[in-house]
Amino acid sequence: MQRITRIRKAGPWHDAGALLAWAALILAAIAQISGGIAPLVLGLVLFAAGLSHGAGDEQRGLMKRFGLIQAAAYLVVGAAVAGLFLAEPLAGLALFLALSAWHFARSDCAMGPLARGAIAALATGGSALFRPRETTEVFEAVIAHSVPGIFMDLVALAGIAGCVLVVISLVRNERGCGEALIALAATALLSPVLAVGLIFLVGHAIPIQRRQIAAYGQRTVWKAVALPTLIAFAGGAGLAVLTATCRLELELAAALAFGLATPHMLTERLER
Repeated sequence: MQRITRIRKAGPWHDAGALLAWAALILAAIAQISGGIAPLVLGLVLFAAGLSHGAGDEQRGLMKRFGLIQAAAYLVVGAAVAGLFLAEPLAGLALFLALSAWHFARSDCAMGPLARGAIAALATGGSALFRPRETTEVFEAVIAHSVPGIFMDLVALAGIAGCVLVVISLVRNERGCGEALIALAATALLSPVLAVGLIFLVGHAIPIQRRQIAAYGQRTVWKAVALPTLIAFAGGAGLAVLTATCRLELELAAALAFGLATPHMLTERLER
């Protein structure tokens, strides 16, 4: 546990974030060209690669591991959200999309507000704008219900807002405008799951992790996030395997995944 006193150099692991982002971009292009299930699989891998950014407790200038009480509360809230998702799938999906946009837009990822807003809006609605049929199919698969056209139209409006914010961010040369442009290109050119996975990693998880390492140091961050990351990765991999082998319904796996992601979005850096 370490209190922030200044932003310092973090060594090669800090710089490795840029290399990981470039690798993700190249792999995404290859997966999209390859087609088949490659875009879906890589999209899920990119999500998994970014899990560690929220695995530590970062509050009031401190970075530490979550305690047992916090972990238990996290699971209880996650289970409640998963239950809501199963009881009211469309409402659960709408809540998750709204929380995701709010979380992306407010997280401390060392970017300007317009760039963060652009990334948030495109992650939420970019694919609905550029690839409405594919995005509708993804939504219907994860909630096991039909999705009304008006719902997709409203989600696509977020994508339009994101496009506008990207342009303004570029004109102002705001910090993070490059990542915002990547988010726009991803939603326009890549399949929905791959696009959002890439945006999540490159436009959200990596920038936050790089800031954390620069602020607290590599060792402090690793001690805080290592165990929770391993647990989250094992849980996600288990859900993926059970779903792929038809031992778990996709909508239940999605409800659990969405539910366990929600507490992080609600609690991350509440003091700001």
